[in-house]
Amino acid sequence: MPREIVLGNGQLAAALDSQMRIRDFFFPHVGLENHLGGHPIRLGAWTDNKFSWVGDNWEITLKYLPETLVSQCYAKTRGLKLELEINDAVHHFLNLYLRKIVVNNNSNDSREIRFFFSQDFHIYGEEAGDTALYEPALNALIHYKRRRYFLINGETDRKDGMHQFSTGYKESVGREGTWKDAEDGRLEQNPVAQGAVDSVAAFKIQTEPQEARTVYYWIAVGKDVQEVKTLDAKVKTAGVEQMLLETENYWSAWVNKQDVNLTPLPRDLVRLFKTSLLIMRTLVGNNGAIIASCDSDVLQFNRDTYSYVWPRDGAMATMAFDNAGFREASRSFFLFCNRTISDDGYFRHKYAADGSVGSSWHPLIDSKGTPQLPLQEDETALVLYALWKHFQKYRDVEFIEKVYHNLVIKATDFLLNYIDTGTGLPKPSFDLWEEKTGTFTSTSAATCAALNSAAKFAQVFYDSERKETLVNTANRMKQAMLTHLYDRELGRFIKAVYPDGTRDPTVDSSLAFIFTCETFDAKDDVVKNTMNEITRKLWVQTDIGGAARYENDEYYRATRNVPGNPWFISTLWIARWHIAQAESLDQLKKGFDLLSWTAKRALPSGVLAEQLNPHTGKPISVSPLVWSHAEFVLATCEYLQKYNEVTSRTSDTRNTQP
Repeated sequence: MPREIVLGNGQLAAALDSQMRIRDFFFPHVGLENHLGGHPIRLGAWTDNKFSWVGDNWEITLKYLPETLVSQCYAKTRGLKLELEINDAVHHFLNLYLRKIVVNNNSNDSREIRFFFSQDFHIYGEEAGDTALYEPALNALIHYKRRRYFLINGETDRKDGMHQFSTGYKESVGREGTWKDAEDGRLEQNPVAQGAVDSVAAFKIQTEPQEARTVYYWIAVGKDVQEVKTLDAKVKTAGVEQMLLETENYWSAWVNKQDVNLTPLPRDLVRLFKTSLLIMRTLVGNNGAIIASCDSDVLQFNRDTYSYVWPRDGAMATMAFDNAGFREASRSFFLFCNRTISDDGYFRHKYAADGSVGSSWHPLIDSKGTPQLPLQEDETALVLYALWKHFQKYRDVEFIEKVYHNLVIKATDFLLNYIDTGTGLPKPSFDLWEEKTGTFTSTSAATCAALNSAAKFAQVFYDSERKETLVNTANRMKQAMLTHLYDRELGRFIKAVYPDGTRDPTVDSSLAFIFTCETFDAKDDVVKNTMNEITRKLWVQTDIGGAARYENDEYYRATRNVPGNPWFISTLWIARWHIAQAESLDQLKKGFDLLSWTAKRALPSGVLAEQLNPHTGKPISVSPLVWSHAEFVLATCEYLQKYNEVTSRTSDTRNTQP
């Protein structure tokens, strides 16, 4: 089930699914230690001796308040004659999850309404050894294990605290969980449970006909009991309303500091541009880690998730942040990379959010038993390329000096040494889709870009000999791409050459790297021919549209009558190509139309998934995906830059006419 709302402050992050259930709860790293792991924090309501968990039988809408990381959700049920307006937020610097519920009594009777919050924590990602207890001095519930504490509390708009509580056992025979205890409208008041446990907190309000009342709920998160008690006291003093307002104002100020003029864009694209930046920011940890996604429902291989740092995805996110004017997130990521790069000068497959090496399915030997490096070379290359783009915009020499010798020099030396002397191309590595080992056009283009970027860095630091070596190597590699990876009969680049010499002519959207990495000009015939074939072969011919990753992509394939599921990334690469080669507003419109397609296919909250069902348009795989949002931000920035260039030329031409 896709995550439709994501919230965070760089240390605490949470995600809500389409039924308004909190399903992911990370602390103290974004992407590491998911204390729910998909198990829900539910909201239920009871009135007139009827009970319902907010979910399938409710009409639910999930959005954000404009330009913020505060949710604006609505839930309505005819069965209970209730209508809820809910705001959720993670406080922008305090480790607090905040929720405000305005309930409308849509009946013509005075009624007592009870709300139930069911907490199903799996602290440190596992249920064993947890404790849930009632703290009478605070009238609160606390879940804890070792150095992780979660204090649950709340109050009504008339300062009434928790009405009832209970703790209990779950996930064993005959014990579904304490949440079942709520369904009769009352709780058993069990004060403590240990092991595999959950808890429920209940709040009671009395309403008049058609009256609106408010209930507040919060979770204070910390590493010891005193820390969460202090946070609880702060909420009680300031109030949830004030803290929500502070958070709303902070994120509105943050997203509007971007230095891009959005005036030429329609409202839907402006909204998605700002929402994308905000969603991306929730996936950035305070230590610089940028995770791919916080959606724990998609278990890719062997019960694993996307909550890791892929240097490639992070590099794409930094280029998007930098284009929009948010250099702080980029800088912290490059410092993260500076700490995690291997002694040999390359990045491993992926990393946990604390910088440790992540799980991997890359073997250390190939099919013939020959040793190989477990890497995707484009990840190392793209970090260097993104770092140069960062410096090109901000010219922050003092920052680059901090990472130059460990990150730039080590990575560059690795790339220089990882070249096949016979072909002049990179030695085999895994492709960016992490499926095959070979020498790929996308990897080669990214490596060329990295070598050229390193040459420019060498010039900045007056190392002329190093610059010359790097420029010459990059030029030879570019020519080698034309020799070995460009097929003159097909009139386009091919996907790869494999170690046994086999040539793979598959049309793959990642061939777009030949121009997105600036290795070839977007107007070159070799690029035009390749991109036209990508559009022709990979466009999904259904009402949904969009472009597949590559021909006959089997990953989550929904149907056999299309080349694969449409991906936002692949579609936006086509958009970026149309934008890059446009010389008039008419030509630019093709790129604009694909930006509009993206906005149309986003979830109502603005979340972009990895891929879509080609017939229904529903999200498939993880949602949100940081790379999808990064490509949209990049494409939008490039569109606006080209729009300004084209309109400026048009204006100059008119002014010079007699």
